[in-house]
Amino acid sequence: MASFPPARAPGTGPSPVVGFRLRWPALAHAEWALLRWLLPLALLQGLLYLFVTPPWEHYDEPGHFLYAAEIAAGELHARGPAAVAISREVADSMYRHGFLDGAFRPDLLAPGPVRVGEDQRVHPPLYYALVAAPLRVVRFLAIETQLYTARVVSLLLYVLTIVAAWRIAVVLAPGDPLAQALLPALVLLVPTFADLMTAVNNDVLLNFAVTVAFLGAVHLVRDGLRPVPLLLALLGLTVAVAAKRTGLAATIPVGLALLWAVRRAPLRPWMLLVGAGMAAVVAATALRPVVVGQTVLIEPRPWLEALDQRYLRLSLDAWLRSVSDIAAAIQPSQALVVVGFTSFWGRLSWGNVALPAPLDGVFAVLCLAAGCGLLLGLLRGREEPLVERRIRWIFVVAVAVGVLALFARLHPLPPPGVDAYIPRGRYLFWAIVPVVYLMAYGIQHLVPERWRGLSLWVLAGVLALSNLVALATLVAYFGGRA
Repeated sequence: MASFPPARAPGTGPSPVVGFRLRWPALAHAEWALLRWLLPLALLQGLLYLFVTPPWEHYDEPGHFLYAAEIAAGELHARGPAAVAISREVADSMYRHGFLDGAFRPDLLAPGPVRVGEDQRVHPPLYYALVAAPLRVVRFLAIETQLYTARVVSLLLYVLTIVAAWRIAVVLAPGDPLAQALLPALVLLVPTFADLMTAVNNDVLLNFAVTVAFLGAVHLVRDGLRPVPLLLALLGLTVAVAAKRTGLAATIPVGLALLWAVRRAPLRPWMLLVGAGMAAVVAATALRPVVVGQTVLIEPRPWLEALDQRYLRLSLDAWLRSVSDIAAAIQPSQALVVVGFTSFWGRLSWGNVALPAPLDGVFAVLCLAAGCGLLLGLLRGREEPLVERRIRWIFVVAVAVGVLALFARLHPLPPPGVDAYIPRGRYLFWAIVPVVYLMAYGIQHLVPERWRGLSLWVLAGVLALSNLVALATLVAYFGGRA
């Protein structure tokens, strides 16, 4: 049965059909058979979520669409008359489709643009310019037609993300077609991921770009510093950062892959000390201590503060002060654990459509079991090939950085008496492949070896069931409003 990764003797070379120097006849016969069902399945999955969810019923979808439509109308750098007209069309459509269960009642007679959500112009324009390209062709059609056209762009990126996940699986499980099929299938079957990836949202481009960067990263770790994997890793990372500031988190696992692409042998202790020293130097050039009364606080240096104002938008000075107040962060952090977890696995639309509560418990048990199995696997994995251990650690680092980034989003905390914004699990979707891989790996290493293949099928069955429940829940919740 399938295994992630399959048992392989140390030093065994990679499969001849999984690198970037592909033997096209072998690819055509051995791998197109898989793609013939994986691509249609990914497309079908995406189309279901695209059409089942009514217009505007995704996280901040009205604001994201408005930004792209303004670019399509020629207003890239600043809003003009077209933005006013588009906002009114969007607001009217939201009202007609019963947005907020009919509670959304815009004043279309008031002068100026209508507010339809958060202003998304704080984000880089890359994703929106991509969506604007087909919108220019259909910009005179009904606003709902334009919205679904924009969703199709996200759908195509979703399908390409599944393909990139499959190529990562080829590296992780060379010579095992079943294992190569199961990893992308598991990613595909996560209902919340499919829901977001068929929305108009810049997270879609971010998630695709980081997955491509991970594809380059695993090839770099396996094959060393080669041009095509390096290009994939750097280009994917660049697009991710240019799409959204969240992409900065991926620089750490991808940077680790670059280090291991250069240093093929195990790291020496002195190298770790050098790395720690370099990190200290970077911190010293970015931050400085200041004395306020009898308290020593940390504040950003001017260049970092300028970067924060232009791109990061963290309000770093207030953020650093907030992070240092550990007592105030305890309650919001506890809420984040619950909200972040449940929204990652079981919340759709704007987070208001919840899967049945028992599924939250099922995923909690699966994640707890996977965590225990992952620890056992890491402890037992010292005899595995160095490449496999390094790829696993890159994924562990990616998930750890993603979780830390979620907690970082809590800050700066609001004044006492004001509820803090609790980030949603979708901010971790850029690490969907590491999350799914580590879950599969952990569950496998918690059961006897003879049951490991069966455990993957059980995991796939749980995700498939949750996916069917999610689609049924969306249909029941919106009652045919799509």
